[in-house]
Amino acid sequence: MTTGICIFKTNIAAEDGKRDRHGLSGSKPPYVSHAHNTGIMLPVITYSRNVFLPLTFVCRNACGYCIFRRPPGEGCVLSPDEVMRILRCGAGAGCTEALFTFGEHPEEVAGFMPWLEDFGYSSILEYCYAMAEEALAMGLLPHTNAGIMNADEMRYLSEVNASMGLMLETTADIPAHRNCPGKEPARRIAMIEDAGRLKIPFTTGLLLGIGETSSDRRESLEVIAGLHRRYGHIQEIIIQNFCPKPGTDMSAFPGATLQDIQETVRMAKEILSPDIAIQIPPNLADAAKVIPCGVTDLGGISPVTIDYVNPEHPWPALDELRVLTKGYTLKERLCIHPEYIRRGWFHPGLRDCIKNLENAVHMRGTSVIPAKPLYEGKAKSVYSSEKPDELIVVFRNDMTAFNGVKHDKFTGKGKLNATASEFFMKMLEAEGIPTHFIRMSAPDTMIVRRLEMIPLEVIVRNVAAGSMTKKYPVAEGTVLDWPVVTMDYKDDERGDTMINDDLIQVFHILTAEELIQVKKMAMDVNRVLSRFFDECGIRLVDFKLEFGKAAGTIYLGDEISMDSMRLWDKVTGESFDKDVYRFDKGDVITAYRNVLKRIIPDVEM
Repeated sequence: MTTGICIFKTNIAAEDGKRDRHGLSGSKPPYVSHAHNTGIMLPVITYSRNVFLPLTFVCRNACGYCIFRRPPGEGCVLSPDEVMRILRCGAGAGCTEALFTFGEHPEEVAGFMPWLEDFGYSSILEYCYAMAEEALAMGLLPHTNAGIMNADEMRYLSEVNASMGLMLETTADIPAHRNCPGKEPARRIAMIEDAGRLKIPFTTGLLLGIGETSSDRRESLEVIAGLHRRYGHIQEIIIQNFCPKPGTDMSAFPGATLQDIQETVRMAKEILSPDIAIQIPPNLADAAKVIPCGVTDLGGISPVTIDYVNPEHPWPALDELRVLTKGYTLKERLCIHPEYIRRGWFHPGLRDCIKNLENAVHMRGTSVIPAKPLYEGKAKSVYSSEKPDELIVVFRNDMTAFNGVKHDKFTGKGKLNATASEFFMKMLEAEGIPTHFIRMSAPDTMIVRRLEMIPLEVIVRNVAAGSMTKKYPVAEGTVLDWPVVTMDYKDDERGDTMINDDLIQVFHILTAEELIQVKKMAMDVNRVLSRFFDECGIRLVDFKLEFGKAAGTIYLGDEISMDSMRLWDKVTGESFDKDVYRFDKGDVITAYRNVLKRIIPDVEM
């Protein structure tokens, strides 16, 4: 993304061949807000509201720790009527997810098929597919944990599932899995890999305390990390502790300690990509003591059904979740995470259900991002909001230079810029400069006021650098006698050409009074930021701003971040901005983090 990104460009309509009366391309799409929100943004913990539907307890595996498995017999298949009853209860309770789970390949267990055939189905996957269709009809998104499946079976179920899952459990060969053909690590890894090839948003995880060692856990996490690097499909990893059950072979097994769980969560945070949510089941562990280790998700919580795998551990109620997550922002999500909705990693037949549930969750007070953006910039995406005067802006991990010729992605970059932009917008609001900022809904997501954007890029220069030294006879690093304000007309097709005051008024972009106001606001921003950066040991060389209007008021819009500023260390002259990437001066993410450490010393990165 170039500095001064035009997320809300005025030349979008040019694609339709439209021109305004001055021959300038485009209408002015809306953007963005100000709010006197001076609180520090809290870390986010997510969860999903679900119903748990165990279609059958019959399973070909005989794990030493499991009480879920039962032999074929009366009631071994959850009837369609009972499935429908649970789905209706879930829909009535505001659930968004139908979690379908069942024993692995129950057809291989003698005596099972007659019970399934009584309901008119020839396989458990066929039955699951049919019940998933019923869930969708009632407005719930299916997520299926079916045990081992091949690629064709997953492709089949993906038509009616928003996401799927399979616990890796461990890469170790342990006695607990001795009679379990489906628990062979290589087979489970192969299925997770197939899910990646199929672009299925996927959940996996580790089961702790079943005979594995700490080094086994590390190896399992590294395998998962490697699969995600290759396919980018792991939404979340569950760090689940085994709970000994009476009547099982491992009833006297000690299981995992609290320290084991905490250490594994820390290990996951160290090894896994930051875009993988780290989940613990809050009904199984001392969640309040584990969450600070790096937990970002609490999984599916059901207000309707029990945890059939661990029935002795009831789900916490929503009020209890809020207590557990004190000091965090608790946010509801769908079973398909926002990133995968934005990527379009779902069957077209699920689109309406996803959209409706996004709206429902949004109305409950969270910010779920719609599937399709209003506009895609070089490094930000803009989405509509349920509130007509607001928009949702997502800071992506893209980095571009030279008008998009150079383009890369850096993990965490979007969050770094969003954090900086939030910080500076709040600072400027406190100084009486109105901005579009309302609040943060996630570390990389900002809620903003919808503005009619002014098609100008306003550049303030304190030191000669960049294009100024190429266009004019001035050496880089020359301190200017006073701050210089210039403006470019925002239009990619015309190369964002410089524009003067007369043209701005002749083209009715701004009135004379508005032009004076914009320049004053730009100088006020420079005064505030220059003083602040000077105290942090940083020289503010230059920066770019964009402005917009709402109800007759001019607001500062877009972003103020390392992408939109040129920053040098006051002593060494080291660059802390996008020039590090543009001219291959080093690690740009390290540079951006250095800025944040100076301006917000206690920021979590």
